[in-house]
Amino acid sequence: MQIRKIIMAGFFGGLLLFVVTVVSGAIANAILPYSIFDIPGMRPMTDPVSMLFFLYPFVVAGAAAILYDIIDPVLAGEPVRKGARFGLLLFLIFTIPYQFIVWSSMDYPAGFYLSNILFGIIGFPLFGMLCARTWGQGGEKAEA
Repeated sequence: MQIRKIIMAGFFGGLLLFVVTVVSGAIANAILPYSIFDIPGMRPMTDPVSMLFFLYPFVVAGAAAILYDIIDPVLAGEPVRKGARFGLLLFLIFTIPYQFIVWSSMDYPAGFYLSNILFGIIGFPLFGMLCARTWGQGGEKAEA
């Protein structure tokens, strides 16, 4: 495992995904307005645990960076192509099943779904490209 690259991709990818979360939420809210805090079961903004929500992009980026490190050798092509393919894989294995389970079990506003789909379709390929560039830099050998 290339720990240094995983940490870098986890941190910078987390920042990237955080920005995509904010932007996709704003776009979705402009098209199909909703308030995340009006959804039943959501913690109030005053609850200190709610702050952990903002770590979500970093958790996703960290886990996905580990996955990228494992599958990087089998991804072919230039960094943009490798990253886009990895992002598409993340979209397929994460966004689509997540949307299905939420849609089939909860009555959330349409803007919520649009925000999550935009996050996956935009954020994951960009994250994949970040990983491909990170792993493509330097001649660092995998650490044992």
